[in-house]
Amino acid sequence: MDLVLTVWQINYGQGPASISAKKSCQKNVHLRAFAFLLITFLQLSIAQPSWSSDGDNAPKVGGISIFKPKIGLALGGGGVRAAAHVGVLKVLEEEGIPIDYIVGSSTGAVVGGLYSAGMTPMHIEEQFTKKKFMHAFLTVPLYLRVLVIPLFYTPRLIGIDSYDGLYRGKKFANYLNKQLPETERNIEDMRIPFGAVAVNLLDGKARTIRNGNLSRALQASCAIPALRKPVKLDNGLYVDGGVLDNLPVEQTKKMGADLVIAVDIDEKVVPIDEPWFHKFGSVAHRVMTLHYSVIDQNEQALADFIIHPEVTGVGLVSTDSKDAKLCVEAGERAARSAVPAIRELIDRYSKDRLRK
Repeated sequence: MDLVLTVWQINYGQGPASISAKKSCQKNVHLRAFAFLLITFLQLSIAQPSWSSDGDNAPKVGGISIFKPKIGLALGGGGVRAAAHVGVLKVLEEEGIPIDYIVGSSTGAVVGGLYSAGMTPMHIEEQFTKKKFMHAFLTVPLYLRVLVIPLFYTPRLIGIDSYDGLYRGKKFANYLNKQLPETERNIEDMRIPFGAVAVNLLDGKARTIRNGNLSRALQASCAIPALRKPVKLDNGLYVDGGVLDNLPVEQTKKMGADLVIAVDIDEKVVPIDEPWFHKFGSVAHRVMTLHYSVIDQNEQALADFIIHPEVTGVGLVSTDSKDAKLCVEAGERAARSAVPAIRELIDRYSKDRLRK
């Protein structure tokens, strides 16, 4: 009976041994509580890998792969068809697929540059669908500009020479500047690392512009030869990047991307009946389509994944808001159908890294 009483006193804090036993018990409780909190903190901080519920074997933390690749977006040129890039960006945002680098050529650079500077896809979409972009790009309707070509040569008669082209592009550069917050007007300050591809007429090489004023870089990247005057930057004289590098996949990889998603907005090369070429500008349109289909082949081969919105039939300099809406919707459809494959690509990369 005394032994039972003594045990009861030790466990419940009664009797002569209660004080030391109680202190020992409290110490153990404190140590266990501290250990529990420490383990919980480490689990939250380090987040032990867990396998995804859909059968993927890629280790994830909160749905994000441990070996998450740096994803680059290569945005091809194609005039107003670049509105399709907006649709792609909208879907990638909605699906939570992060973009670490963006490189664009021609009007693809405009969309990529504005997005990298913090402009929302919705705002960029409005620039296309409300014709603000094309009105800034073609400050005077093209047919009127063609009619007054002889006037462009009048200054030359008195010794004033200017670069070849119908539009100077200064109003376009000012328009772009107004879209940007003051803190995001230099490329090196932007929230997403960005590059704009342009071609230097002096040495005949393509260059990815990665510093300096964004609007000037975009002005140079989409200075379509003969239509727009070349842009002088540093010691170079630049025109549209699509002349040599219309789908800058290699340049995106050079920036540091592990995986590159290329968004190709080229028209498909299909047979055309002879009467079609009686239309004004039809020959130039066809030549550009053939040119892009050839120069983009090597870049397509370098891409890890290609999104190709169906934009065939939309002219490069179309000012029809219906065409812009069509392109945005085409971009959305193409991106949505690509999402499962892109996720699989990211998970496959994670698995390969894990095995290494």
